Amino acid sequence: MIFRSRRRRNESTELDDQPGALDEGAVADESMSDASNGTEHDADVATEASASSRSEPAVEAASLGELDDRDWRELGPYDISDVDVDALEAEVEQQTRIDLGSIVLGAPEQTELRLQVDEASQQVVSAMMIRGDSALEVGAFAAPRSGGLWSEIRDELVQAAHEAGGSADLVPGPFGVELRRLLPVRTPDGQDGYQPSRMWVAEGPRWMLRGIIYGQAALHDGTDGPVADFLEAFRTIVVRRGDEAMAPGDLLPLSLPENATPVATAAGESGEA
Repeated sequence: MIFRSRRRRNESTELDDQPGALDEGAVADESMSDASNGTEHDADVATEASASSRSEPAVEAASLGELDDRDWRELGPYDISDVDVDALEAEVEQQTRIDLGSIVLGAPEQTELRLQVDEASQQVVSAMMIRGDSALEVGAFAAPRSGGLWSEIRDELVQAAHEAGGSADLVPGPFGVELRRLLPVRTPDGQDGYQPSRMWVAEGPRWMLRGIIYGQAALHDGTDGPVADFLEAFRTIVVRRGDEAMAPGDLLPLSLPENATPVATAAGESGEA
């Protein structure tokens, strides 16, 4: 096992060329949503989602603070200080884990890893794990030492979704407050629809890890079924924050794994709305 006991909170690779870093606030988050349109399953789900309903109630404002105050990382995701580094490196060498620099992922079977690359800078900005007709996109960001970045930005994300003509709800999730959205999109065949997503956020020492589920799994309310594999993948992520000073919301730099080369995608093939 690579994981140690830790302190509580209060103490086959294919590359794509779409940007997706989170700037401070809500606006740049939409680029993360757009990046997911490069997978074929999203167009199918978008037209179905307009008729979907959520069975899980939205979180009352008074309950948000209670959810935020709990430590949700007992079962992961983990900070690099929580793990046995030698064992982690051994798993990377055995190719049971994938080292992307600031985050280390598991390598689940029957899952494709697609790295989102900013075409201008050639910087890797997020990693998307695709399984069947669903996907989990992950990215890590700098956060204040005191934590609380998620509680500061989520209301802006909800507002941005409404302003875009979609909908958004804050609901209880496996990491506290979860954001669920339906955002309007234009499918590759020219139809209007809505893209569903579930956003998980875990906060660690000076970092915030975000995971966004797309596709059929985003239509599922619970944590079983098509969501279960992504939940396990998110929990086993190890974040390597580093000591450099960064502004809250800055993307933690990702790097290509060894022997990986970018796959160029022609402009317009991404299916962005």
